[in-house]
Amino acid sequence: MKRIEKLLPILLMLCIGLSTSCKKILDLDLEAAEPQLVIEGNLTNIKGVQTVRISRTVPFDATNDFPAVSGATVTLRTSKGELTYFTEASPGIYESYDLAGVAGETYTLKVSVNEQEYTASSTMPALVRLDSLTATEQTFGSEVRKTIAVNFQDPPTVKNFYLFKMVLNGKKVGQIFSDSDFFSDGRYVTRDLFLSGYEDLEIESGDDISVEMQSIDEPVYTYWRTLEQQYASGNPNDVTTPANPPSNWSNRALGYFSAHTVQKEDVMVR
Repeated sequence: MKRIEKLLPILLMLCIGLSTSCKKILDLDLEAAEPQLVIEGNLTNIKGVQTVRISRTVPFDATNDFPAVSGATVTLRTSKGELTYFTEASPGIYESYDLAGVAGETYTLKVSVNEQEYTASSTMPALVRLDSLTATEQTFGSEVRKTIAVNFQDPPTVKNFYLFKMVLNGKKVGQIFSDSDFFSDGRYVTRDLFLSGYEDLEIESGDDISVEMQSIDEPVYTYWRTLEQQYASGNPNDVTTPANPPSNWSNRALGYFSAHTVQKEDVMVR
């Protein structure tokens, strides 16, 4: 008993020490990440204004208002060496007017900011025509919900990657819908665009729906597919998230450059 009594103060001190060390581990301060450049570049097959947006990230615990980056030099080069300059239309927004991409061509976008250069390349795929949109009803347990399906013929023997963007009653839906022909090569595709409920949106009778279909290349698909998976797991679909998707930009820039074809269809839900 005497030996145990002598050990009790020592055991008590050890417990206090362990408790103190645990608190120190839990109270470690997290350093804010260094701001990174975010570049969102799009080039479509529709002749008109093409846009590049440039901003910087903010600390993890700040709001998602990314500060615009002004004074950058933005150029687009074709595989033949043809060069197009973009002009800054507003802070962080760079535009080129009366420009259209061509299917099969590889484009390289270069951005220079504070003597740092960032490049990304993208090859514009051939157009895959969107035939129609159809409104259908799906049963989830005891709940019946309306959804929109896209209908199109996938070309055979060619890898195809797609991105769909939805507008509901004039409001852009933030949810991401990406797809590939891994299981549907050469088939006629009917693909439902389910609203996950993340934005508290639901399709109802009388709604006006517009869907934009993009044919994108594989690196751009990988970017959007990664974001879509994060969205499904509960993360918002911002350009930057706690786990940034793989970018086709050099020099550790975030974002993407996508040369893609575009077409739109509209439908009223009955």
